[in-house]
Amino acid sequence: MKKFALALTAALSLAGIASAQPLHLQPGSALIYPLFDSQPQSATVLNVTNTNEDRTVNANGFRAGDILLHYVYYGKQADGSTVCLEFDRFELLTPADTLTVLASDHNPEGEVGFLTVTSQDPETGDAVPNFDFLIGSAYVANSAIDIMWSYTPYSFEGGTNNNDGILDFDGTEYSEFPDTLFIDSFFEEDDGVFNNKVTLMSTSGQDYINELDVFTYNNKEDRFSRTFKFVCHTTVELSEITTVARNLNGDPNEFAKETGWVRFEGRNILDLAGNLVTADPAILGVIVQIVRTDFTAGHALHYTGSQSTELPVQP
Repeated sequence: MKKFALALTAALSLAGIASAQPLHLQPGSALIYPLFDSQPQSATVLNVTNTNEDRTVNANGFRAGDILLHYVYYGKQADGSTVCLEFDRFELLTPADTLTVLASDHNPEGEVGFLTVTSQDPETGDAVPNFDFLIGSAYVANSAIDIMWSYTPYSFEGGTNNNDGILDFDGTEYSEFPDTLFIDSFFEEDDGVFNNKVTLMSTSGQDYINELDVFTYNNKEDRFSRTFKFVCHTTVELSEITTVARNLNGDPNEFAKETGWVRFEGRNILDLAGNLVTADPAILGVIVQIVRTDFTAGHALHYTGSQSTELPVQP
């Protein structure tokens, strides 16, 4: 059994990682969903599809396209006492298989947080990071499962597993994280008319504060800057991150409603007492924009650059 897994891993690792950044709308070996929301009146439907259709059977009865998925939820408990609590599950996907789960059923321990999905050998349980066949999506709904908006996860190409029990987004095991995130456009906030909710997640865990530089631009190219801090995972109105989102002071004649855009850059990782630990927190995010009750749409944030980071996983 081990022999086949080792041969498979060695063969796949020869290809290396083509992209230093996450992929957009392309298959990968690891998927990261920055948001699942299972709070009261909310629901998240999570989809993963295995695009590998190879049904060649090996000596032990497994097909080349079989893959064991490791889901790790980093969630907050209902009382808010524990942030980024880990809860994991394993699911076997056969060639060309697809799996849809309701986050609240799949992970009964967390109400809101983020999710990683990685590939493992179905024979041995060893990580197989170079299985670039996974695609997915998330549907965020109300408790009646009426879909309100959706987004696609960040997709990471895989390379060589180092078997250290850590997901290394270092350009060797998996593609690196982005260095800078962007909101390409948003409408100036007006409660009940135009609202923007931003979710940000980091890899630094519940014992550290992520400090970000936030640069907001209106449609006259004026730039406004501030810092924003959060621990592990947060979903807030954009105006809670930058108050300029409510008063852009741009050109009111350019469009029916003033618009702007935002750049997020990680500054520092601090301990809970506010002391500097290191620089450049690694973050991902999504935004959902709401126009009255008529229109709701969301997507993952745009990005550029790359930086190494890691996430612990349950064995």
